[in-house]
Amino acid sequence: MGARGRLDGMNGRVKSAPYVIVIGAGSTGAAIAHDLTQRGIRVEVIDRGGVASGTTGHNQGQLHSGARYAASDPESARECMAENRILRKIMSGGLEWNGGLFVGWTEEHMAYLRTFLDACGTCGIPAREISSTETLRLEPRLNARILAAVEVPDAVFDPYRFCLSFLATAQQAGALLRTFTEVVDLDPSQGRVTVECHRTGKRENLGADLVVNATGPWTGRVAALAGARVDVEASAGVCVTVGERVSNRVLNVLAPPADGDIIVPLRRTSILGTTSWPVADPDGIPVPDDHIEEILDMAESMVPGVRASGLRGVMASARPLLVLPGAGGRAASRKFSCIDHAPEGVDGLISIVGGKTTTARAMAEKAADLVCARFGWTAECRTQDMPLLSPRLGVSL
Repeated sequence: MGARGRLDGMNGRVKSAPYVIVIGAGSTGAAIAHDLTQRGIRVEVIDRGGVASGTTGHNQGQLHSGARYAASDPESARECMAENRILRKIMSGGLEWNGGLFVGWTEEHMAYLRTFLDACGTCGIPAREISSTETLRLEPRLNARILAAVEVPDAVFDPYRFCLSFLATAQQAGALLRTFTEVVDLDPSQGRVTVECHRTGKRENLGADLVVNATGPWTGRVAALAGARVDVEASAGVCVTVGERVSNRVLNVLAPPADGDIIVPLRRTSILGTTSWPVADPDGIPVPDDHIEEILDMAESMVPGVRASGLRGVMASARPLLVLPGAGGRAASRKFSCIDHAPEGVDGLISIVGGKTTTARAMAEKAADLVCARFGWTAECRTQDMPLLSPRLGVSL
């Protein structure tokens, strides 16, 4: 079982701080480690790659205001806006608060304008319509045929630094981190997690009082190691990076979510994206050439001349979408769910699936609440107001 052992009686009275293994060092796993350590629970984070090496590290870097989902998924939109406000307080040094614009230049875009503004108002998202003259003053490279634009409080994050902020703060509180260490077998009812170090090839059995599965699109695969089931849709997406910052704000098309309708400025580059299609295997996702062209075409419609900025790179990753009846792909909700597998007969395992990097802290709060409830551990969440350490401090790997 490992040196750390297992507490006597999962449903009984806990005599000392529980020991929890969190699988996954992306945004969700990092945020869970931070939340649990602040509640006095001992934590070890394990990832088969490096920090943010999975979906988190391959996303577009847009910190959502929720405006993108206001009309189609208002619950998720409200959640994004709430977390946007919290992150402004606790991660001030790790984000670029540059704002966002939803821009329209066709009759279809103009027809959507009132729906969009009303939806933002209903969801409590600050949204200000501005004139085309002001829009072009703010972003002179935009399509000169712009008819309308709406300002929203979007922002930009570096995925790696986002995770480092949570992990550095968790490590200061005693959390451990193992990277390039893969979970190859899992028996949470016995408190056993078998891992293999990719650096040495050595296998080791670790002891845990509870395991949290925060592996994004791999959540179902990891749960299956323990004989549990998680239904998750792996929705692949392609992003294209060009070698120039073509805007100062996050640019969105004034329309329902579609492929290739966002431009995110990140340092001296711009990340264009993204597409969406279901994949069976989140590892080794191909990058279709037509997706790259589709993204570049849409970006060119927003910012003429973006192709001339030069292709710097392309990437693809899979979103872990929560499977709900009658919805998938672009129609899928960005909601999340925490699953206690005890009713399936798999005690000691909790999985979390769905959500977005923007809502990682909220996801962690719900997961930590469930962990504490399992142990009868009384400790309130502190992460809404606690400033995170600078990602520049780094973490011990």
